[in-house]
Amino acid sequence: MIVKVSDYIVSPLALGTRANYVLVKAGQTRLRRYECLWERVEPFVASRMEEETLAEACREEGIEAERYTRFERMALLAAIRALRETDVCPDSDQVLFVLATTKGNIELLDPRSDRSYPRERLSLLESARQVTGWFHNPNTPLVVCNACVSGLDAQLEAVRALESGRYRYAVVIGADVLSPFVVSGFQSLKAMANECCRPFDEDRNGLNLGEAAACVVYGREEKEACPDSWQVAGGAIRNDAFHLSGPSKTAEGAYRALKTVLDRWETSGLAFVNVHGTATLFNDEMEAMALDRMGLDALPAFGLKGYFGHTMGAAGVLETLISMEALDDGIVPATKGFERLGVSRPINVSPVCREARGNAFLKMMSGFGGCNAVMLFRKGGDPQVSRFAGPSIGDVRVAHTVLLTARQVVVDGEPLVVEGQGMALLKELYRRFVGDYPKYHKMDPLCKLGFLASELLLDAESRTAGTPRFVPREDRAIVLVGRHASICADRAYQETIQRADDYFPSPSAFIYTLPNIVTGEIAIRNQYHGETAYFAQATPGQAEPLLANAFRDPDTRSVIGGWIDMADPDHFEVRFSVIVK
Repeated sequence: MIVKVSDYIVSPLALGTRANYVLVKAGQTRLRRYECLWERVEPFVASRMEEETLAEACREEGIEAERYTRFERMALLAAIRALRETDVCPDSDQVLFVLATTKGNIELLDPRSDRSYPRERLSLLESARQVTGWFHNPNTPLVVCNACVSGLDAQLEAVRALESGRYRYAVVIGADVLSPFVVSGFQSLKAMANECCRPFDEDRNGLNLGEAAACVVYGREEKEACPDSWQVAGGAIRNDAFHLSGPSKTAEGAYRALKTVLDRWETSGLAFVNVHGTATLFNDEMEAMALDRMGLDALPAFGLKGYFGHTMGAAGVLETLISMEALDDGIVPATKGFERLGVSRPINVSPVCREARGNAFLKMMSGFGGCNAVMLFRKGGDPQVSRFAGPSIGDVRVAHTVLLTARQVVVDGEPLVVEGQGMALLKELYRRFVGDYPKYHKMDPLCKLGFLASELLLDAESRTAGTPRFVPREDRAIVLVGRHASICADRAYQETIQRADDYFPSPSAFIYTLPNIVTGEIAIRNQYHGETAYFAQATPGQAEPLLANAFRDPDTRSVIGGWIDMADPDHFEVRFSVIVK
């Protein structure tokens, strides 16, 4: 079974998981209005770490500001203090570090940022290596960059790695910080409220952002754990296959993720559901619909964004830990900012704390790219509920392959005769093999690359099997792995906000700065409702176990994807496969 060993939260509210929960229970928040924090960024409401609080805590641990960025310091602080109370040896090869983040050190892309840090630290993987390097851990860290579900996705991947037997412990860190890049991007989407957010309320008008780092250490126990141990009992990720930045009108992804968990794992003793609850018009409506469709409208529900803001990559870890503390205390926390229900389905949200009864809870998250995640956590109980089904490597086979670089295209081992190089090559492939999908033209280079590689791959599959090309399905996952993430889109968006005489944050440019968006594009095109995820790793060989891990979802019968990396429009490589059970 997989059990929680230790945890720690670093947030503007407090340092320490218990300290954060006590203030949540008391109704405290650190959301406040910032008028002139950064040049040209409009006023916004958010929750930010006090610099002196962070600096003092880092001095106590010997974390040097000159060596580590603000993002890295927060992540390190959470991990150091989570591990301190354990017997885990973080320098062991039996320990895997998993980092969940949406944008990491993206502020270093700004030419006006602190030049004392190497530009290489823009790399999500390099930033993660700074954290694992502190502990002298020999393993390559796993970086999960799957929009707002990253924190839950990271926990799910940690569980899968532990269940595989490759590791004894997993240190999962969710972290993100605010920057002009991030704040202006959400402002460009008109998604931010100019007051404290009000999840599920009839007067809600947008989200607040926040920054935090949260760490949870999981361990694989071979014998029955202490009855007070928190277990990861189940989890699923499903895609809406509907829109890149808006949730499905029928809550398709969230409903399917909930249904998978409720159908596959023992869910007796559910005390509550901790929802995503961003306080945006469509997200809250979608979550209410998903709960209602699953018959969970009477289950107590609560959101935590009114206390912390939306902490992005940290949210899935932070909110899981606060939920555990709440259930330990026998409490369903109040949804701060909520007064009167403003969604069309009658879900059970409350503005005050209530008694919680049960020993388990559900955690929901949703994010850009259509991804939705649900996890089930249980205290004590039958250890068998934590087992994740999945085949061995020998149970799967590679059915089709595509190799696509700036100079060549090879499908199932057969080279294609092509002209042009780089982006000119991609234009030729679109004209020859697609030609009738106008949405392609607004994609960023990474999405164009992944989209075209998937088209070649799926066309080959359809021809060989003699089956229809477009068949909606939930049993197919999309898993992509790369080194440079969305750096091309990052640079393009940064250009829209760095010129004083031409400041124009572009919402469409901002959406593509999330590397998992390419999985959303493929899901929408093909109506794939299965699991979707993006991971940052160093080499193509590191993609293979991540693709195999997707089969640990009981409903997954095939996986498409693999290595996709674009350093710039003239240097890219894709190694995609169709892998079937």
